Amino acid sequence: MGKRDGNYDELKRARAGGMAALRALAAGYLAYLAWQILAGVQSGETTMTPAVGYAAAAVFLLAAAAFAVYLIRQWRIESEAARLPESDEAESSAEEEI
Repeated sequence: MGKRDGNYDELKRARAGGMAALRALAAGYLAYLAWQILAGVQSGETTMTPAVGYAAAAVFLLAAAAFAVYLIRQWRIESEAARLPESDEAESSAEEEI
């Protein structure tokens, strides 16, 4: 990936990171639900037929994967939106020199 040079709006960048963490928790929970469905089907502790159980687990796994892709894309977009324009970088470095 690219190197982390340049200035960022810290509030926007923190918000992007927080939203990415929340989305990661949601994706992880969907994967956990798929795992629990599979475990229930394989142990026979559920009233679902195996075909329905495997289909439900597959749906949850696909949703988790799609949500993970979404979180990465949104994090990149939001992080790039937090980057300050070049003129702001020049002004801030000029202010630091004074």
